[in-house]
Amino acid sequence: MAKPRLRNWILGFVYSTVAFNGCARQVAPLPDAVLPTVAEPAAEEPSFYTVGHYDKSSDPVVDLTNIIKRATAEDKRILLQVGGEWCSWCKLISQYMHDNQVVSDILTKHFVVMKVTYPGDHAESFLQQFPKCNAYPHFFVLEKDGSFLHSQGTGELEEGKGYDENVFAEFLNSWVSK
Repeated sequence: MAKPRLRNWILGFVYSTVAFNGCARQVAPLPDAVLPTVAEPAAEEPSFYTVGHYDKSSDPVVDLTNIIKRATAEDKRILLQVGGEWCSWCKLISQYMHDNQVVSDILTKHFVVMKVTYPGDHAESFLQQFPKCNAYPHFFVLEKDGSFLHSQGTGELEEGKGYDENVFAEFLNSWVSK
């Protein structure tokens, strides 16, 4: 068990110091004592995901084209979730979005969600169209036609070693299509 934790710590450190459009945190990773505990992913992905896993070979341009069709048909906004399997907070937020009934209900009713893997084979060119982000995971809210609306750092949604339900729900509700 120690080897995967060390490997994850090293990967987190390496990725946290790599500069990509200013998106990577340039700080040392947190020691295991303050990292959030991440449960195993749910057996079934929530229906709000169109791309519900991180895959560095995935082409987000193609994925976004498909998500725009679904968002338009369902009259929902798009939430891009940028991160990767190397990121413990990325895993935690995915699990939280699935497990927290309030957040999951808002997402299911008003959004379609697409994970964008960073670093990924096509991520750099895709993410250049959006504002720079400061850390992972990071959200971009898009209109159903794919036009950019908002950039949201997820650190503002955190509480302790998890997320604040009221703040998270308030963020989502502020971007519900009216």
